[in-house]
Amino acid sequence: MLIDGHQIESPLDRGRLWDELIALETISQWSALEECVSTDSHCLEPTSSYLCTHHDGLHGLEASVEVTDYETMQRLGLRTVTPMAEMQERLELSDHLGGSMLSYSASASSSTFGPAATLWLSQHVNYVCERLEQFANRELA
Repeated sequence: MLIDGHQIESPLDRGRLWDELIALETISQWSALEECVSTDSHCLEPTSSYLCTHHDGLHGLEASVEVTDYETMQRLGLRTVTPMAEMQERLELSDHLGGSMLSYSASASSSTFGPAATLWLSQHVNYVCERLEQFANRELA
């Protein structure tokens, strides 16, 4: 199941937004991931894996996160596996009107909770898009 087509405009230039998106210290500000642990880096990196907590707005679940697509300042793909579902998320950045455009898409599969997966994914995407909107448009010092 796929949900995509969410686009968010940001006044931040693409390089600055990219640097903020891949920092492990800020991942909880824009995604459903929290407390990501890496033994050797403070940023998301190509073909790397992380242990995180996946938060759906109500509950936190242990999650394994793998960076599956990484094109500096252009594209970030994440594969997140929790006990409930496996999710693929993709962020794409482009220049836009003196700032940047952020596109977000997600797909998920689950054998655990059947048709409820559609509702869960829709709620997840809304949760992440709201956080991305706030993150991409926040005031920076």
